Amino acid sequence: MTVWTNIASWFGYAPAEPKRGRQSVTTSGGATAKPVTFDTAMTVSAVFACIRLLAETVSSLPLNMYKLDADGNRTIEKNHDLIKLLKHRPNRRQTRIEFFEQLMLNLVSSGNAYVLLGYIGKRLVSLQVLNSGSIEPELLANGDMIYHWTQLDGTRKKLTEAEVWHIRLFGNGLIGLSPLAQAKKSIGVGLAGDDKVTDLMSNGAKPTGTLLTENWPTREQRADLREELSGLMNGDQTEIAVLGGNMKWQAISLTPEDLELLATRRFTLEEICRFFGVPSVLVNDLSASTVWGSGIDSIISGFYKFVLRTYLEKLEISMIVNLLPRTEWESYELEFDADAILRANLKDRIESTSKQVLSGFMTPNEARKSEGRQPKPNGDQLLVPSNMTTIDKILAVVPARNKGDINE
Repeated sequence: MTVWTNIASWFGYAPAEPKRGRQSVTTSGGATAKPVTFDTAMTVSAVFACIRLLAETVSSLPLNMYKLDADGNRTIEKNHDLIKLLKHRPNRRQTRIEFFEQLMLNLVSSGNAYVLLGYIGKRLVSLQVLNSGSIEPELLANGDMIYHWTQLDGTRKKLTEAEVWHIRLFGNGLIGLSPLAQAKKSIGVGLAGDDKVTDLMSNGAKPTGTLLTENWPTREQRADLREELSGLMNGDQTEIAVLGGNMKWQAISLTPEDLELLATRRFTLEEICRFFGVPSVLVNDLSASTVWGSGIDSIISGFYKFVLRTYLEKLEISMIVNLLPRTEWESYELEFDADAILRANLKDRIESTSKQVLSGFMTPNEARKSEGRQPKPNGDQLLVPSNMTTIDKILAVVPARNKGDINE
């Protein structure tokens, strides 16, 4: 057994060809309440909401590129070919938001996202997300990775590492673990619960049962009774059933209360949110909190720190090392602007920026720019707290013998 087979067994992966190190994303172990595929999983509201929240939140964040000088100071970079491509239209069919939505959809669901790189000469001109289910990575004996791509017409094509930008969640180093695959048991329970509710509602929430009689009815009588009562038992009719001959109705199916259906669905929601790292309140679960009070700021802050930040930093460093030549790795940074998520309310923002301006931490124009306002003349100088004037004006009126002390 090879080292890659051992690694695969730890994570539940089954290598199709262990000798060649090829990896597949199938998971092992355990039956599920209902068959789970991507399409069926997305019909579970908690799965859809968690994936949509992560995909739409990341894709909506502004993306900036910075040029680094020798001291590590950053200046905004707007003219580099990469930021022009990423900031507007990565390919001819998608905007930046649509591109990152599709990328995150694949990454969050399968644990891997694959992007086909298009070049004209050495210039990167196109980024196209490939369906993760159509890609099979393979580790060659020399340590190189190749990607077997099954195209829409069924033909297979080999792609090299230079042609594919591969983003992965944590896993065995070759491929990331699929949250959907790992959560398949919980998702299966959710699917079974939804099917049970559908069956109950389509039947008017009527339980099945049996008729109790004192005598044994004939075959013809039983057939007549089934036909007469079938509409009341299996449809949405609401007529009153009239039973004669001392007949009694005995329900024999479990009720929703007996099944603890609501508790099961609640538990499934929590389990699925736990797999995706999403606080349930962010997918409209109000069972624990009826209103979005002040505590929601702390929830969003925790969600950013422990979930979103990992996705953002993973994408940022991956873009640098995969989309830029090695000679530019130390010269540029890419960063998603998360201020839109963490942005406080207007009252708190004014208090915060006022303190920063009064303490000389930012200029008035920097504060105005953060609120989307136009700069003002003489607003680019730092203010000192003593009398709200600029340092150069104070030096202009201080006697020359004291300037040295102030400068020190």
